[in-house]
Amino acid sequence: MRADVKSEKTYGMWGAILILVGSFIPVGRFILPLIGLVLVLVSLHGIKVKTGDERPFKNYLYSFIIEIILIVSGIVILFLGFLKSEVETINVYTINESITSFESHQGFSAGSLLIGGVILLFLGLIVSAYFKKKAWESMYEITKVEQFKSAATWYWIGALTLVILVGLILLLVAEIFVILAFSNMPDELELEGESRLDPLWEDFELLV
Repeated sequence: MRADVKSEKTYGMWGAILILVGSFIPVGRFILPLIGLVLVLVSLHGIKVKTGDERPFKNYLYSFIIEIILIVSGIVILFLGFLKSEVETINVYTINESITSFESHQGFSAGSLLIGGVILLFLGLIVSAYFKKKAWESMYEITKVEQFKSAATWYWIGALTLVILVGLILLLVAEIFVILAFSNMPDELELEGESRLDPLWEDFELLV
């Protein structure tokens, strides 16, 4: 039995393109990648209900949730750290030394907040990349498209080398492989058993 995944192929390819393009356009740095992530999730959900294999969707969803929680938390903490560092800088020039001492030692220091924010950012990217790696590995097993396997490898290597900044380039390479993988994915997939197609998803397919 074969499952028609032409729509999923299109959603996934355009989603990956938006994620990549959003990385280079300052104005769309958050909006375009977010739209792209949603499109990829829609694609993987379609593959899940049509093939009965939930691994790509489940792992990519985990990656998405972790990325949002940890990275947003890291950005907020970094922002608070920058604000606190500004307050401490101003206090250096305060005439009243007792006020300076009081303000500078309340709660976490600016340095600890900045370090904590950076750690959360890196942790979010690494854990997110791990689940993306698992998602694309399972897509390779389902579709037999080699580029999915390459994307999984480069995502993981890129995440582990983020500290030396080379990882940023490798993560972009991984995203390019995702685009190539979806574009090379067959319009139909061979299934071992019956497709578990959700009726609601089938109605959505007819609309688009």
